[in-house]
Amino acid sequence: MSLIVNIENLPEEGLEIKEEFERSWLTNIPEYTEVNEQGYVKDKIFIFGKLSREGNNLHLRGKVKLTIHTLCSRCGDELDYLIDSDFELVLMPGPERITELEKELSPEDLDHIYYTGPELDLTGYFQEQIALEIPIQFLCKPDCKGLCPGCGVNLNYENCRCQQEEGDPRLAILRQLKINK
Repeated sequence: MSLIVNIENLPEEGLEIKEEFERSWLTNIPEYTEVNEQGYVKDKIFIFGKLSREGNNLHLRGKVKLTIHTLCSRCGDELDYLIDSDFELVLMPGPERITELEKELSPEDLDHIYYTGPELDLTGYFQEQIALEIPIQFLCKPDCKGLCPGCGVNLNYENCRCQQEEGDPRLAILRQLKINK
């Protein structure tokens, strides 16, 4: 189960990639490799792709699929977050060309990567795609109402039990004020 490819022996029709890995393979995000309360990869990590030659460059079309078991950032409910993501990269031979001048990167520039040597380890590209797909906050649903900061009930399932305050009694007279336009 290695993702190291000998570029010189790359078939003309390209190389199909289909692998599955245990959660421990995700070494770039170690907090998801062990079962814990914060979150972990639930089952296997599935990797699919095709590496093909396009002139001097290599083209990697890949897909990652896995489920992360974690907690909702708003309400604390457990959830399974599915990552099912496609990506494409152009791998160009030679050392990375770095200029002294600052340059604004376009989205296309981020899809072009340099490599050197006769062998290419694709592991990092697939692991990086997984890292890019992990949200800053996991939500059980997009419109999760979270917990009431006063009484602590989950607002997705029940209404708040907090006593509604009328406000400052010194300003009660202003509630009776009517404004005519």
